Amino acid sequence: MRVELLCTGDELVTGLITDTNSTYLEARLFDLGVKVERVVLVGDVRPDITQALLEASSRAEVVVVSGGLGPTADDFTLECAAAAAGVPFEEDARVLGWLQERYAARGLPINPSALRMARIPRGSEPVRNLVGSAPLVILTLGRCRLFFLPGVPREFRALLDGEVLPRIQAELEARPGRVFRAFRLLRTVGLPESEMDLAVAPLASSHPRVVFGFRTHAPENHLKLMAEAPSQTEADGALAAAEVDCRRVLGARVFGADGDEYAPVLLDVLGRAGATLATAESCTGGLIAQWLTAVAGASTVFVGGAVVYSEKMKSAWVGVPPEILERHSAVSSQTAIAMAEGARAACGTTYGLSVTGYAGPGGGTPEDPVGTVYCALAGPDLVTRCERMSFPGDRERVRLFAASHTLEMLRQHLLSAARP
Repeated sequence: MRVELLCTGDELVTGLITDTNSTYLEARLFDLGVKVERVVLVGDVRPDITQALLEASSRAEVVVVSGGLGPTADDFTLECAAAAAGVPFEEDARVLGWLQERYAARGLPINPSALRMARIPRGSEPVRNLVGSAPLVILTLGRCRLFFLPGVPREFRALLDGEVLPRIQAELEARPGRVFRAFRLLRTVGLPESEMDLAVAPLASSHPRVVFGFRTHAPENHLKLMAEAPSQTEADGALAAAEVDCRRVLGARVFGADGDEYAPVLLDVLGRAGATLATAESCTGGLIAQWLTAVAGASTVFVGGAVVYSEKMKSAWVGVPPEILERHSAVSSQTAIAMAEGARAACGTTYGLSVTGYAGPGGGTPEDPVGTVYCALAGPDLVTRCERMSFPGDRERVRLFAASHTLEMLRQHLLSAARP
């Protein structure tokens, strides 16, 4: 099945916002064994959208269209669809009823602009949007089915998962000579994509039914495994065998699979160890604490964290001796160690983590240039460890990788401690 994605909107082609709908669609279709063949971005120009719809529908069996369904004057994607199909663009009684119900439930009068969303191409199929106003609209052009979805990511994802993907999956399953597929996404941190490729490359010949792929989602790198076979049982078996071998060569760098997220996995490891954690952050500005506290129930193991951005607060809040700061500076292994030990002592936790460094663009020294970060781990029966890392990139990337590496120090220690 050939699938294409067409995203509309001036905000996408001018860089005002980032297109996240295409990456979400690509990942969800991968789960069905379908690769998106082409992604096209088009600005708010009527002839361009109409032409893009005609071209995409001539190539693909399915086209997912994102954006331009709202109530404003620049929302005219469906008008272009009607022009491409050569049919009238008219008000649909079903959609009008949905809009009236939605506005009434919110205690708002429906206005003329909102009524624009009740107009769709004649002969198309509207599907109610349960999380927004503009409906999903399905239109057939020749042998191609086009799915028109709102561009708002929350609405796009809800309609894609609830309505579009089930239709695509049903069509795939109904095709004769169907190939059965099974999928796994192995998620790693601290392992460069090139090293992952080298590690698993020798496995490919032993698993001819499995396609190996790679994806970077900083600070993580993912290994994608897709098995194909004449039956689901064979596909599942081929995938399971490949996953065992991949986990063997990648080892503890694999923190989870498929939908596993890093912070919940780490908190679970902490919980199973009966341990608690406190943090002291400087250059990351609370990013570690933010990741952990985004997980419901984190308070059972994460006691708290301090953002000790200035030297004064490093001493006042986590007890870094002033003489260490004076002698070694705020960005040093000595300061990182004192921060980790101070956070642990102040909060009475099993472990203390700290991070300090130069995130840029200013700062740094000849010995410790911008991108240098010191990460420390303090704990029971453990000589406080400190690692000096150098992360290339801009301020955001340095902070991101510094926070990730600091947490990974703790996860790897916990895994090692749990081994017999």
